[in-house]
Amino acid sequence: MYVTGRERKILDRLLGQDDQVTVKQLAKELDISTRTVHRDLKGIENILAERELSLEKESGGVLLVKGLVNQKKTLKMELSQQASVDYTPEERHVLILSKLLETREPVKLVAIANDLGVTVATISHDLDKIEDHLKDFQLKLVRKRGYGVEVVGEESGIREAISQLIMTHMNELDFFTMVRQNIQEGNQVVEDSLSGQLLDIVNKETLALIEHHVDELRKDLSYPLADSAYIALVVHLALAIERMQQGEKIHIDETQLEKLRATKEYSFAEDLIEQLAGAFQLSIPEAETGHITMHLMGAKARYNRDSLLEESSMSIAFKAKQLIAKVSRRVGIDFNEYDRLLNDLVVHLKPSVYRLQHNMDIENSFTDQMEEDYPVLFEEVEKSLQEVFPGLHFPREETAFIVMHFASALLNMEGVAGINVLVVCSSGIGTAKILAAKLQKKFNEIEQIEHHSLFDLKGMDISQYDLIVSTIRLVDVEAYVQVSPVLPQKDIHKIEHAIRRVRVTKQMKKPVTEPKDEDEKSFQAIQEKIGAYERYAFNISKVLDHLHVTNIEATHVGSALDQAVHHLKEAGAVSEVDAVVDHLLEREKIGGLGI
Repeated sequence: MYVTGRERKILDRLLGQDDQVTVKQLAKELDISTRTVHRDLKGIENILAERELSLEKESGGVLLVKGLVNQKKTLKMELSQQASVDYTPEERHVLILSKLLETREPVKLVAIANDLGVTVATISHDLDKIEDHLKDFQLKLVRKRGYGVEVVGEESGIREAISQLIMTHMNELDFFTMVRQNIQEGNQVVEDSLSGQLLDIVNKETLALIEHHVDELRKDLSYPLADSAYIALVVHLALAIERMQQGEKIHIDETQLEKLRATKEYSFAEDLIEQLAGAFQLSIPEAETGHITMHLMGAKARYNRDSLLEESSMSIAFKAKQLIAKVSRRVGIDFNEYDRLLNDLVVHLKPSVYRLQHNMDIENSFTDQMEEDYPVLFEEVEKSLQEVFPGLHFPREETAFIVMHFASALLNMEGVAGINVLVVCSSGIGTAKILAAKLQKKFNEIEQIEHHSLFDLKGMDISQYDLIVSTIRLVDVEAYVQVSPVLPQKDIHKIEHAIRRVRVTKQMKKPVTEPKDEDEKSFQAIQEKIGAYERYAFNISKVLDHLHVTNIEATHVGSALDQAVHHLKEAGAVSEVDAVVDHLLEREKIGGLGI
């Protein structure tokens, strides 16, 4: 059972009241609005219903909890035994931001502090960081003494901020569990998690219904949607429906909307909007269709084999090739040796560039990790992106995605040297030996491994080791991985993560060599190849323009040819049917006409 600090206070008041209490009195006691109390009471009603209790309003607006005395006592005991939740600063920021974005009125700092079990001063400090984050969405944080705190700005910015918040901090498994298995046991764990609390921003029934419609219609798309893009679309639609139901509207430039109407995605978005309008009995403006179209175009992902051959991918392919060349030169590694990198970058950059050009949000929960693990590569990719795309701003989140591709290429290249590992234990004998053996067996990347006690470290040159794994805390060593001697799964993940980081670092420490395709001739060759692709596409298109497909029912070749030539005569292509058929039959004797 998850209960906020304020819900707990309201329940304590309702279950232990010696006098009568109303919504107005609760609002005054908790220093919040009556509207906020009503919203909290909805959650409280669900908690009571699970325990066969109910909340009823008597004459005069008096609130009473009705049900068996034993059930009330059990609930009081649960509340008293439930440990208060200690949130990390990041979790606290997420929960504060979600509350401010979904609330359409000022919120008192003391109310937020009560909910999260911290001081008002802590919340005030948190708001300083949140204020900077909101600037990315052209939103402002209004803070006034006696007024509270409120987020103000365009509806599109508010929706984008909520969507990014959910997508960045939500677990995909939690999403599918909540929308597809919400009647099964075990969902309380999901609802109590940070993901569950964020998904509470939108109604679960709304999410489930929208997910069903999107799942049915996505079969009509000519390309697949990645899970993340699929979830983002469902969340976007759920937010749109709920905000529209609250009277909030979104706008879109008419010129941009006109361009979107000509796309295939627009037709898909229209069908989806039509179904949702019927399901929710809601009039949905065309601006919403436009935004869904942009979302689909931004999420478009092609199969690898046709991504480079699409005419619209040619310019992106050229940019990707430039990017590979620049990063190669900066870090001293020829990334052209990894054949898949170019194709992977084109597939990724095509929808990403579209999103950036249209100021659409990009979420990446691995941004900080990428910057921490591969600082040099991150910096060089960032600089190279600025040079290759001078008119486009790449945020850290998108840069991190590009770094992932380059890091993956490094790890898959031939000739990555094995790593040298030092294992440190308190004894340095039995435990260290066993742990070293486990590591050697588990990780093929380890070339050499040694084990020493903590006392042995004095006087040792630890710089000769690529990775240090220790079962105890080390004071004078900056970079090491602390694990349990039994090596549980979570520690295995930590070591895998560290090994990847070390391998990339080792690759980048190799002597700088000039990449093979770095001269201007290679760029000219690329341009020529792209030009050839464009000519092929143009000529194929011309051939297809003059190709006609006709269904003919015939039992033998002569009859089929007769019907086909009659069609040609009607089209004005031939004048003498019999003569043409005779010539074709003569030609058919030499070699078959069918393909």
